[in-house]
Amino acid sequence: MRTNTQLESCGAEFLVLGNLLRRRIQAFITSQNFEDYDIVATNPDKNTSIKIQVKSRFKESDKSFIIKKFGSEFVVFVRLNCARKRIKKLVYECRLPPDFYVFPTKLCKKYNQGGKWHKVHLRDIPRSDRYKDNFDLIRNKLGLIK
Repeated sequence: MRTNTQLESCGAEFLVLGNLLRRRIQAFITSQNFEDYDIVATNPDKNTSIKIQVKSRFKESDKSFIIKKFGSEFVVFVRLNCARKRIKKLVYECRLPPDFYVFPTKLCKKYNQGGKWHKVHLRDIPRSDRYKDNFDLIRNKLGLIK
């Protein structure tokens, strides 16, 4: 039986939006009709914008995400850390804060395994830890001054 994860994915988008806004990056969530991206970040002074796709997983142990569309400049993978496996049963409790990985979309496309699931595994991306909480990649692409 497939679990409906719509609430969690919507929550992840708002978490990413909040992280952008608190870093003084103007951004907004798009309507539901855009498959390639979820958030648009802007620099109104330079009249530039970038598209961001948000991918989320809710288990603490998740180290991969599914991506099939590559129409954005960045992918933010959010590990919500709100579930853990315990003797063949999921226990839902958010014990840890979420983890954010900010990847250039080109990198996700390069390490996408294709096949049925189109997964990207963190272990396949060299030094994936340097992308953790690296919202400066978005700031720099927009040409924003710190």
